[in-house]
Amino acid sequence: MKDPAIGIIELNSVAAGIYSTDAMVKKAGVDVLRSSPICAGKYMILVNGREADVSESMEAGLEAADNFVVDSIIIYNIHEQVAPAILGI
Repeated sequence: MKDPAIGIIELNSVAAGIYSTDAMVKKAGVDVLRSSPICAGKYMILVNGREADVSESMEAGLEAADNFVVDSIIIYNIHEQVAPAILGI
């Protein structure tokens, strides 16, 4: 993959997390590495893909999440083995 990146969004609503994940995958060609509750009332979305796709996807996810966002980050130019390492494969 050329120019790989990962994006992470943490939300304080499970429903908003599911809605945001849907918006993210519909907006750009990213792989969802994780989209699940992380503790009571918290939700985490972790996506992987090309830098441009991750940026577009994150914008859509943050817009869909509205005021439920706790934090978010995009890490650009990651090593190609980071995503498999996160998945444990």
